[in-house]
Amino acid sequence: MKKKSDRLPSEDRRKQLIEATLACLMQDGTSGLSSRKICAQAGVSLGLLNHHFANQVDLLAAAYETISVRYHQDLRARIASNKDNHSAPVETLVACAFDADLISPDQLRAWIVFWSQAIDSPVMRAMHDTINERFQTYLIEILSQSFPRLDADQLRALAIEYSALADGLWLDWSLNSKNQDARSWQAILEQWLARTLASA
Repeated sequence: MKKKSDRLPSEDRRKQLIEATLACLMQDGTSGLSSRKICAQAGVSLGLLNHHFANQVDLLAAAYETISVRYHQDLRARIASNKDNHSAPVETLVACAFDADLISPDQLRAWIVFWSQAIDSPVMRAMHDTINERFQTYLIEILSQSFPRLDADQLRALAIEYSALADGLWLDWSLNSKNQDARSWQAILEQWLARTLASA
């Protein structure tokens, strides 16, 4: 029996279960969705998982939101702290695109689960749309500072272009990163930036 001092507040317990879910997904992909695996990772009973989350989809949506918000906040902090590039923050955005402490190939299994679930689950689709809109809005903010002559439609198109390129390169890096660093993929993104800066 657990001591009273071992009992976490409800919000802390939810966070613990979400972190355990992310760890299981990164390690085992779809098979990491096992409630028993998640509870074992968190060191709690199955009853506690069922108490804090109505079902597996709710837990998965919370994990998707958590990893996305963490990335978004870390990226914002990285860009805000680089005072040298305040007039063109897109340069910092590109420079840190493959930093492993922001997003690494180890996360690929988890993201594949999130993306695949968003196809069929209305809850996961809604979460995906929220996450995507939040990031696109931030990208447009960054791009508007870096390319002040572009109008709203051009900025939105450029944000979509950047997202598609960066996501595709990250996916390719994640699938081919064994014994390789990210320099080849980073160089492609830097070439895109150079062309875009020259033409804007």
